[in-house]
Amino acid sequence: MYMQQLRQRELNDRGRRGGDDLPEHSNCACATLRRAARLVTQLYDEELRLHLPASQFALLSAIKSRPECTQSMLARMLAFDKTTLSRNLGLMRRNGWIELATADGQREHVRLTKDGTRLLAVARPGWRRAQNRLRSTMSDAQWNAMWRVIRDVTNCAYQAREMKRHRTRK
Repeated sequence: MYMQQLRQRELNDRGRRGGDDLPEHSNCACATLRRAARLVTQLYDEELRLHLPASQFALLSAIKSRPECTQSMLARMLAFDKTTLSRNLGLMRRNGWIELATADGQREHVRLTKDGTRLLAVARPGWRRAQNRLRSTMSDAQWNAMWRVIRDVTNCAYQAREMKRHRTRK
């Protein structure tokens, strides 16, 4: 028990040092959020490495959760630009993980193949380990606050982008 508490204290101290050593000019929301995203992505990539990158796991998960989703719907949902999404979907299609299908003459939608479904199932334990590793470094209050802040920042970024679009249309 003592060793576990000592290890947790060491992890907490290391985490504080990691965030406290930001450069003076770190009041840039974009740079700071990108830094946090890189660190979290590296954590998930460590656990998913044997199967696929974290970014592809997230995209496959999104496709699985919305099987009738079109490419443009996916782009909006995940805040991808169309070029980046097309490149990622093309790679996944070449790997045999997804396919484009048309239902009743409607627009093409993206869906997982059997190989994509299997890959996601095999990779999920790695995702769970990464999620648990991150979660274990936070209190319940920190974990819940993180989700609130992420939702707030995402919503504010959408609003700020829309404000610019409305101004340029006038």
